[in-house]
Amino acid sequence: MAKGGTATDLALSGLTKVFGTATVVDRVTLRIAAGEMVALLGPSGCGKTTTLRMIAGLVEPTKGEVLIGGYRITRVPSHRRNIGMLFQNYALFPHMSVAANVAFGLQMRGMAKALIQPKVASALALVQLGDYAERLPSALSGGQQQRVALARAIVIEPSLLLLDEPLGALDRNLRESMQVEIRQIQQRLGITAVMVTHDQEEALTMADRVVIMRDGRLEQVGTPAEIYSRPTSRFVASFIGASNFLRGSVAGRNGDQLQVQLASGGQVLVPSADGGRSEILISVRPEAVGLRRIGETPSASESGTPATVQQIVYRGQTTHVHMRLDDGEPFVAFLPNRQGEQAKTFSAGEKVWASWSSQSNWPVADS
Repeated sequence: MAKGGTATDLALSGLTKVFGTATVVDRVTLRIAAGEMVALLGPSGCGKTTTLRMIAGLVEPTKGEVLIGGYRITRVPSHRRNIGMLFQNYALFPHMSVAANVAFGLQMRGMAKALIQPKVASALALVQLGDYAERLPSALSGGQQQRVALARAIVIEPSLLLLDEPLGALDRNLRESMQVEIRQIQQRLGITAVMVTHDQEEALTMADRVVIMRDGRLEQVGTPAEIYSRPTSRFVASFIGASNFLRGSVAGRNGDQLQVQLASGGQVLVPSADGGRSEILISVRPEAVGLRRIGETPSASESGTPATVQQIVYRGQTTHVHMRLDDGEPFVAFLPNRQGEQAKTFSAGEKVWASWSSQSNWPVADS
């Protein structure tokens, strides 16, 4: 296996796990580059945690292989895989000092005490806890305890870092600051990392690539921008953020784009899709939508459809305008509130024209 501290690639080949009659992970094949951070994301029961535990050696695969640095480690015991792990519950020893907790993995590897001390000091300095070495975990905040757990995971110079819902126990503000901090440390050290999370914003913030899982399979793999802006299915578009869906019929072509007649009224242009479909489903993000009153002239480059305002919700930075389209489908716009002023308001029951840039139209599979 690759030596500790060396950036190492990870490969999963046909990884499968069956519990009884239930296939929890189904033929997952994925390659993660050295130094890359990848987030496994999906609803409860999608197989993301089981996949992480098979990588760690805590669950034995039914089929398939796990390779680190090109070496098969599928049958290698977890304690011999040189993997650092970061858990949601920190898993610190309450009776041991911060320094002793961080040193534990090195001691288990039989490292000499004279070599352990400087490594522990370096790891604690990296997570900004150098002055807390002699404290007990109970004397630390949740964020500080998570930093100790991170120091313990990286002090062994792992080939791979696994993060299992690492920030789930922290409050929102602390969680957001720790997302940035962990990401900076991972990039500085160049460690290959795999993270499991149910938090979409966390995955988009921290990962180089996001893996969306559904029913044990990979639904879509891509950069955060690709996953968010170019979802392949209704499931992905709905799971990552909010999305509006418009049904329409292909009315013709305009170069490399399709002209689509919306069921709700209006005609839009979308990127040409394969398969020669006559019916199409379009995803539009709510923050891309603006509203005009009926009679105001839209731009020639805009897409749009008529809608009726149902409810207006002030959300601080944005105002959410919930509407109903003429075909009965729901539709929402997130309008920005700028300089302390609420976005232009509309009244419940008012007929409006919802519009957005044609570049915001994206065809998705209806699944």
